[in-house]
Amino acid sequence: MTDYQFDERRNFAKANYIPLKEISEKDESNVTSSFDERRYSVNEALKEIGLGLYHLKWIPVIAMSGFTQSSMIALASLLVIALQCQWKLNIPVQVLLLFVLFFGSFPGSVLSGVLADKKGRKVSLILGQLLLLTFTVLSTISFNYVFFFTAYFFIGLAIGMLLHLSVVLLSEFSPPNFRTYSVLLFLLFWVLGSLFSSVVTYWLINRHGWEIVTFVVAIPHIVISIFVLLVDESPKYLAISGQIAAAEQVLNRMSSQNNPDFEIIGKLEMRVENNRGSLGDVVGEEYRKNFGLLSVSLGLVGIIVYSSNTMIPYMSESNHCSHFNTTIYQVEKCEVSAPIFKDLSYINVAEIVMLPIFAVVNEVFGRLKTLRLLSVILVVSTFFLVFCLERTLFMICLYVQRGSVQSLLLLLLIYTPECYPTHIRGAGCGLTTMFLFFGGLVSSAMVYPVGVLHGFSHLALALTLAAVGTLVTVGLMDKETRGCDIF
Repeated sequence: MTDYQFDERRNFAKANYIPLKEISEKDESNVTSSFDERRYSVNEALKEIGLGLYHLKWIPVIAMSGFTQSSMIALASLLVIALQCQWKLNIPVQVLLLFVLFFGSFPGSVLSGVLADKKGRKVSLILGQLLLLTFTVLSTISFNYVFFFTAYFFIGLAIGMLLHLSVVLLSEFSPPNFRTYSVLLFLLFWVLGSLFSSVVTYWLINRHGWEIVTFVVAIPHIVISIFVLLVDESPKYLAISGQIAAAEQVLNRMSSQNNPDFEIIGKLEMRVENNRGSLGDVVGEEYRKNFGLLSVSLGLVGIIVYSSNTMIPYMSESNHCSHFNTTIYQVEKCEVSAPIFKDLSYINVAEIVMLPIFAVVNEVFGRLKTLRLLSVILVVSTFFLVFCLERTLFMICLYVQRGSVQSLLLLLLIYTPECYPTHIRGAGCGLTTMFLFFGGLVSSAMVYPVGVLHGFSHLALALTLAAVGTLVTVGLMDKETRGCDIF
């Protein structure tokens, strides 16, 4: 390791390297040192290379992983009536299936985060995508509910691995001014995956059964898994793990595809980190406050985000908020009604509309102000749901609530990787997003006893309390990261 000085964030001080623009232009009059002495960091390279063809090819591939994940979460909510009928069960399948899925996400999220810091982002992403594909296909041949629930546990394990890994890789690939839109693309694919499951289930389940529905939903998994195999490793990870030559190859590939006239000349310099993926560092004194606030925020947001997956199948055909279809557990009722798909599709459309709006707001006003604004909107819109207003007003409040909570999730997914350095980013994001799935676990267990048995107003009141808690926690956050390098 050279004796070059580092600033407190472990980036090279400006005096220690020559800007890439000067290097690419090869203006010898402005360059007094030899090529061999020139140094640059990964952040400097990403800024100067900018957005281009390379990113437009590979960022959508990574983002499409969100499509496969959400399609399986949504599918779990839509198959329950068919499963109830086929296996003649008198147990709350809706509660148990989502409970098993989110429970599987716990170990997947934490273990894959540590693995991503120790062995690489790409290895963990491929492993998670192949697990998701394998157990999605295996679920189509389930001969009883035990086999099916086991398959969904491993589907949850894969989703726990993929969610934060996709966001981490997108953040580390993207130029600083494009990180928001990379994660936005991931969330948009996430919503489209849910919409895809709704459409496929609507057209096929009553005619061909849940097995064909699951198989059709698995087809995009195959295509996306093939493309994920071709994705490059994060240059930031390669650099901090000592694979400098490999990191330079990735950056040169970005440069040549984005701008053939641009050439990186010099030596990539980065401090090698041997203590990567330490969970102790994540909860240590330096990052403890951010970890705690992010974990609580994601847990509370998870309760609200995943409530729709548990709630929609219970809504009655009257579409009034105070009535639920309590006959969902009667095995004689073996057809899934159309309003279920219509309600879920409307919610997806509301999310698609609001996500880009708040992505732009976030870039204009910053992470913290946008998080607080969204939290206020979420509290107000969720509180109005308590009163079960007239149908039109109720649906407007529901759309605003769903759009705001999904946008809040978007901001938290952008913000979380920016709060941890590269050598613990995988472990930090994995441990933090585990609480998002904990929120899903609470939601799956809460909706039936609170909402179905005691009325929707009780459920809306519980969600309002979760929204207030989110407002408090984001109000305590004090680290603005918009436009900052991630180290």
